[in-house]
Amino acid sequence: MPYTPDTIAVPLLSSALRLIGLAADDVIALQDHAQAAYDAALASGLSPTKAGFLVTDTIASFRFRVLSGEDAPWHPAPVTSTKTVRHLADRLYDACFVVIAYLIGARISEILGLQAGCIEYHPSGAGDERFAYLAGRIYKTARGQYGDVHRWVAPEPVVRAVAVMEKLTEGLRARSGRPELFLITSSTGLIGPAVEIDLPVANTIIRRLNMLFAPFIALPMHGGRPWHLNTHQGRKTFARFVGKRDRTGLAALQAHLGHVTRVMSDRGYVGTDFQLSELMDRHAQEETRTALEEMLTASALGGKAGRTIAQRSRFRGRTRDGDVQAYVDFLMAETDLRLGVCDWGYCVYRSETSACFGGEAGPNPVLRTETTCSTCANFAVSPRHRPVWEVRRTRNLKLLEQPALDTGSRALAEARIAECDRILAQLDEG
Repeated sequence: MPYTPDTIAVPLLSSALRLIGLAADDVIALQDHAQAAYDAALASGLSPTKAGFLVTDTIASFRFRVLSGEDAPWHPAPVTSTKTVRHLADRLYDACFVVIAYLIGARISEILGLQAGCIEYHPSGAGDERFAYLAGRIYKTARGQYGDVHRWVAPEPVVRAVAVMEKLTEGLRARSGRPELFLITSSTGLIGPAVEIDLPVANTIIRRLNMLFAPFIALPMHGGRPWHLNTHQGRKTFARFVGKRDRTGLAALQAHLGHVTRVMSDRGYVGTDFQLSELMDRHAQEETRTALEEMLTASALGGKAGRTIAQRSRFRGRTRDGDVQAYVDFLMAETDLRLGVCDWGYCVYRSETSACFGGEAGPNPVLRTETTCSTCANFAVSPRHRPVWEVRRTRNLKLLEQPALDTGSRALAEARIAECDRILAQLDEG
């Protein structure tokens, strides 16, 4: 199962995060308003059909708040049917699933097993700081049928997604007497007295993500075709993201995802998902190969290491032909070259010249920033990174326009603009 490419993952997750914001409060308020009117109509003796007509008149006046930055409304206004209410609530459900899957890396069985009140707060090892955790169970590698208790570190958007699901499915839990967050109903409209309530199967989630959620958020094409989402891509994408940022964190990632020891002999017991280290090694090798070919053939590179490579490369300005690929094969097989990949450039890593004070394992993830890298002897920037530096320059120029900016902040913005100008000028030399 592949990871989700960045061109799909970024708009997918961005849309999901937007929906669990103010949009979520609107949808929940609409659903509660409609359901209360429907329950009252049924209690008065009206048939479900007549009760539905009454609810439609009641909710027609509901007004959504306009979200900041929206070019167009994401919802029909006014809402004209109970089916539309259910459709909006279901898309919010999908958004919460995406946020948890992509920002936690949990399996579908682990997500569907979450229960109300699953966010816990625990103190850090030192001091009074407290961290949020998602408390649930791991079933795939569990010793018993009820799974093993596990906690995942929960960033703020995941805490928000759980809070949204607690409100969104509160009625379903109350009617069914079940504690799970991700219950669904068989109804295409509001909840009636004989509605079926249960957890979905994986195929249901996959169908909803591809056939309903993707069109709802206008998910872009990939290579001219719709990208097929599945329930495991969030886990693979999360692992790849962590591994790309700093591969020294794989041990922590193993604990976070709940993998059994990395050196266990019975790999078949855990299954292919256990191959985390091999997965990350493969991604690292692919990215290293692509980056090396790019740097060797680029007409101009920025950064101290980039300028050195551009001056010495005998492939400068050429296409990525067989000679380039053979040379890259040699570098990867016969040298201890380590290449760090990030959004703003490449790190041709050597610990003795590392400006971020990295260790033997690689760069220091805390001090690895654009400012630090721009002065580092290991740093290289290719034309593909130009937009990052242009956006950074524009952002700091706008900051200088603020009349209330203090002296220290102004000096920092000017220094960052100078860094961007230097990198962009080096790229322009080609």
